[in-house]
Amino acid sequence: METHFDGILFAEYDLPQAIILSKVTVNIDDKLGVGSQLKTLDDVKRALAQRVKQLGGNSLVRFEYGQKHVSFWRSMLSLDDIAWYGSGFAAIVKK
Repeated sequence: METHFDGILFAEYDLPQAIILSKVTVNIDDKLGVGSQLKTLDDVKRALAQRVKQLGGNSLVRFEYGQKHVSFWRSMLSLDDIAWYGSGFAAIVKK
């Protein structure tokens, strides 16, 4: 699947014409455990798009994303214990 967000092409697979620049990853985790659940996939894409642009790319290939459990103790304290993550490879794709 391919989508565009904030001027960046996101592809969940390799694109044969892509010139890979660097791997990029983001973790969106409110360390206080009070706001991560309010974040969305758009927040992940926004952070990744910013990093891709900083590297001079226009695409992110092999895009992966999801949510993960980050702390047993946070859940015991009834705090948000879920964080979003995203990763992929910043690339240049000729149009």
